Amino acid sequence: MNDSQSGSLLIEADPLDCPTTVLLIEDDPADARLIQEALAGAADSAFRVEWVTRLSDALKRLGDERFEVVLLDLTLPDGKGLEAFDQVLQAAPDSLILVLSGLTDEETARQAMAHGAHDYFSKGHVDAHWLPRALRYVMERKTAQGALACSEERFRAMNDASPLGIFVSNVEGSCIYTNAAYHAIAGLTLEQTLGTNWSSAIHPEDRERVLAEWRDAARGQAPFQTEFRFLQEDDSIVWTRVNSAAMLDGKKSFGRVQTVEDISGRKSAEFVLQAAEAALFEEKERAQVTLNSIGDAVLTTDLSGKVTYLNRVAEAMTGWFCTEALGRPISEIFTIVDGTTRQAAANPMLRAMADNETVGLDTDCVLVRRDGFESAIEDSAAPIHDRDGQVTGAVIVFRDVSKSRAMALEMAHLAQHDFLTSLPNRLLLTERFSHAIGMAQRHTKQVGLMFLDLDNFKHINDSLGHAVGDQLL
Repeated sequence: MNDSQSGSLLIEADPLDCPTTVLLIEDDPADARLIQEALAGAADSAFRVEWVTRLSDALKRLGDERFEVVLLDLTLPDGKGLEAFDQVLQAAPDSLILVLSGLTDEETARQAMAHGAHDYFSKGHVDAHWLPRALRYVMERKTAQGALACSEERFRAMNDASPLGIFVSNVEGSCIYTNAAYHAIAGLTLEQTLGTNWSSAIHPEDRERVLAEWRDAARGQAPFQTEFRFLQEDDSIVWTRVNSAAMLDGKKSFGRVQTVEDISGRKSAEFVLQAAEAALFEEKERAQVTLNSIGDAVLTTDLSGKVTYLNRVAEAMTGWFCTEALGRPISEIFTIVDGTTRQAAANPMLRAMADNETVGLDTDCVLVRRDGFESAIEDSAAPIHDRDGQVTGAVIVFRDVSKSRAMALEMAHLAQHDFLTSLPNRLLLTERFSHAIGMAQRHTKQVGLMFLDLDNFKHINDSLGHAVGDQLL
């Protein structure tokens, strides 16, 4: 090919790889030949290079075909500097654009980086060893950035789809992120939550207490849980339960993340239950109708722990009809185990009667239905009093939280595994490695770390697919 002509050159290295398409925009034949020879000498890459000498020809080719890489000289006969770069960027917004700079236009090349160029190369440093490697590095960096952006977008979409409100603050206490569920629960827009105004929707009667708890926890980096009310603009009240934990970089906190759960339904059930207890002495039948109308399961016992009542939700969750369960021991009807150890869990109703106070169920509790089906539950148990204030039994209110608990486990999994491949990430590796070292030190033993390198693993992924590659790993 004559040096004064434009043309196309296919440079092959590996038949299994599709060649990377490169549009070289360079009016100097010597520089163009040097770049083509450098790419031809690549030992581990394949490039299909098309060379044009004028900006107008380049814009026409970019309109006809998509090139993965564009190498752009900023001193063309019909286009120079940033104006030429901006035209190429507009014509090929998805391409990897690299600027070729000489000794006199390096500052312009840096300015092109600010305009969107992915990198720039000096023509004086072009050789067969350096240029292909530099191109591959920039391409891999762009791919990684694209994957990261995609992962972040999916993570944000997942957060916005979550029924739990999520609120992230920096070390100064200013809000830096909220999801859609938080906006709905708090009754605030995104703009209203950012900065220090996030607390404006907290009910005035709860605000001082909540902020004090939050500041105390932030100073000690401790997690905390609290309940409070949001007062929305239409004067409606939303009860919430908030879990807050520090985000740590090593031992230093760089902010806090809060999950906000709308517990208005549970609170409503508790209020209904209190009203039902007060009316039980005069109108028991009406109380049962009320209890059957709520969404939470309700079960009552007498002082000896024998079942006296189940509402319809409790019947469905335990697998026992009320008529069958009456008079049976609570342990037979309400069977709960620790979700981690699988050991039988203590019944909160017995403790509520013994301590004469409202108590909650231990975390990670699982209800085993009559047919063996299991549901993760949360509950609260309270004593029932007669007219004289004496304890006559207990009532327990519980609900199925299997979905929210599964989502919490999934969030924990995502924090320690790559979103795209589900492979353990560096955080999990560090945690497991630190644990192994600690165990070895505690038992005066040694611990080994094996690095495994698979030759030609890329060929397996390319020829047989990533699923086979994952099986091999």
